[in-house]
Amino acid sequence: MLSTRHLSRAALTLAATVCLTGLPAEAGTAGAATESLDWKRCATTAKDWPVENDPGTECAMLTVPMDYANPRGRTIKIAVSRLKATDPGKRRGVLVISPGGPGISNITAPASYAEGGLGTLAGDHDLIGFDPRGVGYSDKIKCQEGSPGEPSPGASAKARAKAVFDAMAASNKRCTAMDPGFVRQLTTTNIARDVDAIRAALGAPKIGFYGVSYGTAVGLTYRSMFDDRVDRMWVDSVMPPVMDLAAMDADADAVGEKLFEGFLTWLAGRDHEYHFGTTAAAVRTTIFALRDRLDRKPLAVGKETRLDGGWVRGLLGMDAGGWAASARDLATVREGGIPRSARPDPAAAQVFGFDDTPLGMNTTQYNAIFCNEGTGGRDFEQVWADAQDRRQRFPGTGGRIEFTGWCAGWPWPARPWQPVKGSSPLQLSGHVGESTTPYSWAVDAGNAVGGTLLTIQDAAHGSLRRLPCAAKAIDFFRTGRTSGGTCPGVQ
Repeated sequence: MLSTRHLSRAALTLAATVCLTGLPAEAGTAGAATESLDWKRCATTAKDWPVENDPGTECAMLTVPMDYANPRGRTIKIAVSRLKATDPGKRRGVLVISPGGPGISNITAPASYAEGGLGTLAGDHDLIGFDPRGVGYSDKIKCQEGSPGEPSPGASAKARAKAVFDAMAASNKRCTAMDPGFVRQLTTTNIARDVDAIRAALGAPKIGFYGVSYGTAVGLTYRSMFDDRVDRMWVDSVMPPVMDLAAMDADADAVGEKLFEGFLTWLAGRDHEYHFGTTAAAVRTTIFALRDRLDRKPLAVGKETRLDGGWVRGLLGMDAGGWAASARDLATVREGGIPRSARPDPAAAQVFGFDDTPLGMNTTQYNAIFCNEGTGGRDFEQVWADAQDRRQRFPGTGGRIEFTGWCAGWPWPARPWQPVKGSSPLQLSGHVGESTTPYSWAVDAGNAVGGTLLTIQDAAHGSLRRLPCAAKAIDFFRTGRTSGGTCPGVQ
């Protein structure tokens, strides 16, 4: 699933999600490791393995080039996991699972997916997980972001946003300088090449691939580069085919505005509980008054966080599953309290190898995935102007700086990549109401790379494996049959 870094940064009006990028597919995996993997039980090998009642997941380290253009140069380690097919007599291959990110560990995916709606695939497939370069048990760097200084009394919303932008620029400069060669190679394209190195080390001529959210970026990049090595691929909650950060912000705001209208009606029907008004119009007036008050005078949370109008906008674009939490938080702040969701999280260590615990978000990898290949986000005045334009177009949720907020001061220009069509079996699924990865991205991706699109009638991010229509994915990986049309979603 998509990492939720944006939730912890909403008070700073800078948030983030995910992207689909890559470099030209001129390079294969020349120089990638082909040694056999030394499998050991994860529960006894990986410190603080986070899976209870693990059915037998195995872990191994794979050596790959840091820079595939220089295969004889520096190498790095990628942590890989495997859950072997429970019915070896029916085994038909391997299924690589990439459930999301960036910035977070994916290595427990085989164990978690074996217990879900796609669990029957564990009978005839080896389920393969991995921590992408830069996160989890794989090689990475440890660098905590700084925070903006104390704003002057009465600072404008633009001045506060500029302070956050400048603090991000300083953090990016400091963190990339710790190991610039490594950070420059933190790209979706290189992660796709790492997947092919995993395939080679497994001795598999082809792989199946199931990706969700940012994992769809990895999958579609892999297919664009190594189409003949894909058996079957399903991508759910799909990333856009072009990494234009400003356009991605606009798409997210447009969907969020539609969800906001539903939230207004929902709140109006619960005035006895939340006291925002008995009509949608009255609720809108009350919420906008709260938003404007916080824009004028943000609420301090500790020494680093301020709840301002941007924080309010971030709560208004949630799908129906998040409305109750948004209502509670808004009501708490309206009464002068601090909502639980805005309280600072304890700092999580970012550590190395199977001897350490891979907790928390690796923010350096997160930013690198956006900024090494994505366009936009470098110039504050342009970022701010775009945000103000969206605020006019989408009065409820517009103006959130989600995707364009992380590339301040990034030391290298973007090297954009364009996906290409392939011939291997590809199924996409998009969710009509979700704002995390808007449905239009799945349509655009399908137009760019091909495949068949299944439309899921919900606003839930990456929900396919929890739905009855997960049976379509099981059938696809066993027969290759794709599914168009629609599918009932989370109700």
